[in-house]
Amino acid sequence: MPAISIDTPRLVMRRLTIWDTEDLLEYHSDPQVIKYIPWTQRSRTDVEQALTHYETASDQFEKEGDFWVLGWALKTTGKVVGQSNASLISKANRTADIGWATNRQFWRQGLALEASSYLLKKLFQHTNLHRVVANIDARNPESAALAVKLGMRREAQFRQSVFTKGEWCDMWQYAILRDDALK
Repeated sequence: MPAISIDTPRLVMRRLTIWDTEDLLEYHSDPQVIKYIPWTQRSRTDVEQALTHYETASDQFEKEGDFWVLGWALKTTGKVVGQSNASLISKANRTADIGWATNRQFWRQGLALEASSYLLKKLFQHTNLHRVVANIDARNPESAALAVKLGMRREAQFRQSVFTKGEWCDMWQYAILRDDALK
């Protein structure tokens, strides 16, 4: 697997480093951004700890638990305005999951779609994955719409399957197969 870096028309998707603390703090601490994400609102210390964890990720994507967290740095300024997450959840079934988060100041500009589509291509072209899923809080139709734009299909709704931030939440599972992604 090549080193983790992906160029898109407007972004450089790359590993996050401690130098990205300020940029991540903007959206990791924003209650609107994390409303449907399992994290709690993060302090500077929390962001620094998360970055330390992200730095432990291998460039490989071969064993269960391997993960990538890629920041979306704007080519124009270098500012990190969001991130994509991917993890290998089943080696036997060749399945990974993906997710995304975007700084609220950059919502509705197509950056999450741009980043996620390039990430899906890289995952399918450079690994032996068969399937990628996105588990989305059913109260988040914007994220579900993004999954559809990525070519993913909603395959399931799990009622009250996740207890997060003090309440039971329904979850939708979206998925795309290798053959559909590489058409």
